[in-house]
Amino acid sequence: MSRHPEHVPVMPNEVKASFEVMPDGTFVDVTLGMGGHSIRILREIPGIRRFVGIDRDTEILAIARERMQDIPVELFFVHGNFRDMKDLLPPGTEEDVAGILADLGISTLQLDTPERGFAFQSDAPIDMRMDRSQEKSAYHVINEYSEDQLSKILREWGEVRGARRIAQEIVRERGAEPIGTTGQFARTISKLVPDRFLNKELARIFQAIRIEVNDELSALEKWLEDAVSLLVPNGVITVLSYHSLEDRIVKNRFREWARGCVCPPRLPVCQCGLAPVLRLPKQKLQRPTEEEVRANGRARSARLRTAIRLAEAS
Repeated sequence: MSRHPEHVPVMPNEVKASFEVMPDGTFVDVTLGMGGHSIRILREIPGIRRFVGIDRDTEILAIARERMQDIPVELFFVHGNFRDMKDLLPPGTEEDVAGILADLGISTLQLDTPERGFAFQSDAPIDMRMDRSQEKSAYHVINEYSEDQLSKILREWGEVRGARRIAQEIVRERGAEPIGTTGQFARTISKLVPDRFLNKELARIFQAIRIEVNDELSALEKWLEDAVSLLVPNGVITVLSYHSLEDRIVKNRFREWARGCVCPPRLPVCQCGLAPVLRLPKQKLQRPTEEEVRANGRARSARLRTAIRLAEAS
């Protein structure tokens, strides 16, 4: 029996299928987690010469390394933030990047380990750092950000209704004593939210704080730029996202890079000089099947998008 927690990848068939058309070369998983998707891809898709797995969490990276050690491909495991992908790739691997995967969800291990502070169902130190070597944690955001800053985060990153009122309550509560645990934070929110909406609202608020702690959306923007530029002709990029903010960024950037020219339609000749660099499949968005959602509730919000680097793009 494995001594590691059970790991169930989301949309495994769809993710694997997206890479079946990629050319030979290096495959990069920039949010490796426990390696579920990459293990299957490396075992079942031929032509992968090297594999690079990147993750911000050293504990999870060590588990992935152990689980993947018998795969007969040259393996590299790198601790770092996927926003720095260009700098993190080992020498030589950046020359033939044929496939890139990003699964933007929180890992099962992070969610199910109370002391990581990601979940509101337990009472533990409020942390939420994907990389525990970084200084800023949820404790700092909740206890040190101004009311205006908190309100903006809740409104923009969590799409929370009544963000100002909740920010005011957080500031009032921490004035008596610092908010130090997930349970204390959840109880603070529960004063303002009816029971029937509480779990959904807590999920949005914890998401907003987590995004701020880990700077997730700006990291995604930068990574997308670098990832597309690194792909070889006909290389594949696939992204699994779990909330509308992430998916909107991926959808818009893929659409922009697939369109190319941004000149007004009235111009007879292109003046911007922008050419398409990506090709999108006919099915631009994939969602998990009802059967998968019944078996794995955490797949419910997943959205998968894929794009292919055009052969003529430069």
